[in-house]
Amino acid sequence: MGIEDNNMRNGRGLSDQWADSMVVRPRTTERSITVHKKLVLGFAISILTLIVVTAIAVLLSVRFEECTGESSSRGGNGSNAKFNGSRDGNGNHKDEEAQPWRHLRLPTSLRPRHYDLRLSVYMDNFTFSGEVNIEFECVNSTKFIVLHTDRLEVEKVTVYSDNKKPGVMRIHRQFHYPGNQVYVIALHRELKPMRTYKVNMTFDAQIESELLGFFRSSYMLQGERR
Repeated sequence: MGIEDNNMRNGRGLSDQWADSMVVRPRTTERSITVHKKLVLGFAISILTLIVVTAIAVLLSVRFEECTGESSSRGGNGSNAKFNGSRDGNGNHKDEEAQPWRHLRLPTSLRPRHYDLRLSVYMDNFTFSGEVNIEFECVNSTKFIVLHTDRLEVEKVTVYSDNKKPGVMRIHRQFHYPGNQVYVIALHRELKPMRTYKVNMTFDAQIESELLGFFRSSYMLQGERR
């Protein structure tokens, strides 16, 4: 009996150990499956959140653009009315007068009335010299006279007043602005509206070999270049 009891006890012990080892494996598998489910669920929630946030941002940006377009159109109408009013009246063009030479078009503060131009051409070295007298009317007060010039060496500039007290006006500074091909004359005091003035300018330049300004060209006649 003693031997049988021991065998039975040993058999039960082995069976219990085997049962314990068999129970552990399903628990580990269940835990890993649970962890994977949590990761997948978290990833799905992140994707959904990102989609919702993107949709909200797109809707807000579209709405913002619509509001901006409406406000700019309203502001544009107001600015056009103001611009037209200042152009009809005697008000100053503040945007043009800050640095008028940076605009592609010449400022509207001055209106030319007459030009006198004289050119002297020298074919021996393909150069020319010139003198121009410009009579203009001041529409809006300004200290700047902006002229279109390109590749001209300005020798001398004089500004005259044709008013009740005619005379030479003092020039503060003068310079080329190649970006827009203009020459700027800055005066010490402003030109007054409804008055006429004159500019006298002398200059020298090259007769260009390309299709630009005062240029030269040639042709062949009986083997001779002319």
